[in-house]
Order: sequence, then structure tokens, then C-alpha cells
Amino acid sequence: MVLNEPNYVFERWHGTMLVIAIAVFSAIFNTFLAKKLPTVEVIILIIYVLGFFAIIIPLWVLAPLGNAHDIFTEFTNAGGWSSTGTAFMVGLSGIIVSFGGFDCAVHMCRWRLPPDFK
Repeated sequence: MVLNEPNYVFERWHGTMLVIAIAVFSAIFNTFLAKKLPTVEVIILIIYVLGFFAIIIPLWVLAPLGNAHDIFTEFTNAGGWSSTGTAFMVGLSGIIVSFGGFDCAVHMCRWRLPPDFK
């Protein structure tokens, strides 16, 4: 609404009401329509897969082509870091988090039972 209507003024209580509406809808759906959940999940899966291809195919077809040598060998330090290597490593931090996840520490330091525990 904020993006499409220039005269709309967002107030904090609007967000609160939206969260309450989502919570009420979820409670009602899970209470009375729980048997319909598999059907809804299948519909959402189909929409997700179709939406994935609806985004990827135009990007693939319409994106400008670049030179492979420039893409894989040229690095730009547009962030003002002290070196290009530092800029490269800072750029990798988002990718590392998405692959590692925030719960990787839990898996790395899992609790072990003592050998004599029965």
C-alpha cells in the first residue's frame, strides 16, 4: 500500500492490526479447516514452482550477456574497503550465512552423553 499509493500514511497500529489478522486467520484455519491443509499446501507448491519459473525464465532470456573473463576475474571495491580482498570476503558473508545457517553452531557443539549413561 505504501509503495503504490502516494497519499497513504502508514501508522504503527496498521502493522499491529495486520499481525492480529494473520494470527486470527491462522488460528481459525488450523482449528476448523485443518483437513483442507494438504490441499492448500499442494496449491501453494504449484504456485511456488510456477512463480519460480515465471521469474527465472525472463531473467535468463532478457538479462544482458557478459564476458566470462570479466565476470569471474574482475572484482570491484565499490564499498570503500581497504582492499579488494576485504571487499570480496565481506561480500561472501551473506552467502556463507545462507549456506551455513544460524543453527550450525548447535550442530557443531552438540551435547554428548557420557559413555556410562544408560
